[in-house]
Amino acid sequence: MKKPNIIYQQNKKSGVVYAYEDQPYWDPEKKQSRSHRKMIGKIDPETGKLVPTRVRKAKESPIKTEDTPKQANEPQINLIDPMPIIREVLIFLRFFVCETLAKRIVGMVLIAVGVADNRVAELVGLCEKSVKTLKKGLERGEFDSIFNVGGGGRKRKLIDVEGLIVEEIKNNNYHSHQQIADMVYEKYGFKVSLPVIGRLLKKTELRG
Repeated sequence: MKKPNIIYQQNKKSGVVYAYEDQPYWDPEKKQSRSHRKMIGKIDPETGKLVPTRVRKAKESPIKTEDTPKQANEPQINLIDPMPIIREVLIFLRFFVCETLAKRIVGMVLIAVGVADNRVAELVGLCEKSVKTLKKGLERGEFDSIFNVGGGGRKRKLIDVEGLIVEEIKNNNYHSHQQIADMVYEKYGFKVSLPVIGRLLKKTELRG
């Protein structure tokens, strides 16, 4: 490649003489010599020396890093106490399910988002052992057992029909706790243990 030439051109209106770097090259398509021109400065009229053109730097966009302070109008996250919210959720769920199942449902959500076992127990009102059992059930996919509520739910169901059961016992001759338990299952569709029957009889001052 040939060394570029320096050529000068005067602006007729301003009278300023500009210097250009002229690089000749061969154009194979047009089969003729052509050139690239690049302005490199202008001639100082007093000294006659070349004054190089200033190189303009591209504007650098600010890079936001982790150390960049937050803007004053940037929204702040306010941490709130979750206990009142969970309490209201439990109250709402108890319109549809028993208290134990309501606690399990909320507990499952807290476990799923990574809340510690002791914190789950504190928030929903379960013992830590129950929370760990619930967590194992979730890990194993034992959802049937999780949603199957034991004695607590049956006691509430028994209270709803307690008066009917008492009338049934008074009006018929039952000789054992087992006979009463069988009657409750046949008439009302849920099983109760013999100790539950015993407590019911004691509570109503009956003896089986």
